[in-house]
Amino acid sequence: MIASRWAMRFVGLLSTIILARLLAPEDFGLIAMALIAYGLLETISYAGVDLALMRGGADSREHYDTAWTVQILQGLFIAICLASAAPFVAGYFAEPRAMAVMWWISVRAVIESLGNIGVVAFRKELDFAKEFRYLIYNKIIGFVTVVGAALVLRNYWALVIGSMVGAVMSVALSYRMHPYRPRPSLARIREIWGFSQGLVVSRIGSYLNRRCDEFVVGGAAGTTAMGSYHVATELATLPSNELVMPIRRAMFPTLSKIANEREAFVASVLSSFSAVAAMCLFTAFTLMSLAPEVVAVVLGGKWSDAVPLIRWLAVYGGFSALVLVLEVPLWVAGRTDITARQAWLELAAIVPAVLLGVQAWGAEGAAAARASVAVVMVPVMMGFTARHGGVAFARLAAAVSRPLAAALAMAAAAHLLPLPGFAGGGTAVATAVSLLAKGALCVLLYPALLLLLWRLAGRPPGFEPVAIDFVRAAWQRRLRSPAR
Repeated sequence: MIASRWAMRFVGLLSTIILARLLAPEDFGLIAMALIAYGLLETISYAGVDLALMRGGADSREHYDTAWTVQILQGLFIAICLASAAPFVAGYFAEPRAMAVMWWISVRAVIESLGNIGVVAFRKELDFAKEFRYLIYNKIIGFVTVVGAALVLRNYWALVIGSMVGAVMSVALSYRMHPYRPRPSLARIREIWGFSQGLVVSRIGSYLNRRCDEFVVGGAAGTTAMGSYHVATELATLPSNELVMPIRRAMFPTLSKIANEREAFVASVLSSFSAVAAMCLFTAFTLMSLAPEVVAVVLGGKWSDAVPLIRWLAVYGGFSALVLVLEVPLWVAGRTDITARQAWLELAAIVPAVLLGVQAWGAEGAAAARASVAVVMVPVMMGFTARHGGVAFARLAAAVSRPLAAALAMAAAAHLLPLPGFAGGGTAVATAVSLLAKGALCVLLYPALLLLLWRLAGRPPGFEPVAIDFVRAAWQRRLRSPAR
């Protein structure tokens, strides 16, 4: 699943690099305005049909047909609301072009809802090879259509038309890859909704958490600032999200199968949390350290305003990943109400913080507020997991403390790396050399620090021994393989 997500995001990153050079920040800002409304409506109408089908006993045709029918009803609801809300969104952002964009995106919502529900079986049956192929094919289709449209149109309509064509082809692919042919039915609607209602409340709060800062920045600073903020968010949170999301997709069906085996359940939760902390904090603090070079090399000079935003939002991405992975054991325990409580608690903190940050320091203030609240939410979520998920707070704290200390030390070393000749404003070659040098330092220093801290702590269970065993086994297989 990690390979799947990273392959998808590699294609997505390549698409962003190309589009950032073909289009202007205001084009991204315009699309982001419409997508905020789309995402909110999608979250409000979310029925969690995929997760409901992965629970034990949800194997009949009635379950799958009901889930598909609910999925279509959700798409129709989104489309009607988007078309109705278009004038209000355009008025709030003072951007009349957003109205037509939202009308077309409403059509995409209906198209996407027609996808084959049978593909959920890939995850339910732990057939992640098929899941990998399905996801990566979809991403490649989207890449080809959007970039092709951008090369021809060179404006924001490329993003709209490309996504529409990609949606049609994605639906066709879902029926090509799975033989299931759904029929309309509401026979199991009560059962599916009984699981999903707490999840809906949680997802609404989570979505508002993720997007409220863009909403405030767009209303206060305009289309161009929102475009920079949107792209900075996507780039800064990309490494962390693309590690934790595939782990979550694999965790839910796996933990569901061992939910009644307490020791195995706790060990799996700690192993996953430890791995996410080690990987996501490394990527977050590495990106924070390399922000000037990454923006110059990946996006180009016209995106220089995004550098301070990426620094703060990279920290947000790393710590929010820890919260996301701790949601899964609570879902398996049936406590979606607890994740909903956390999401709305975070929203109550982030809204005033972002408003104050924007008033004081503009878009950078919003990013700083976002990062600060994410850091505070990690121990809060650890407390919820300890109380309702059956995993001790002290063990969760131990799993995150070593990766955090190693990441902070690594970031400090990268910041102090003596490369004065390659500082911002230098040539493209100098910037690339600085990027490579700092990146190499982070890659070499972080695992060494993590291993040292693990040894000093007495070699406790966690991510480190698993990683060591994995490397040792791979090395032994290499030694045993016949010489080429």
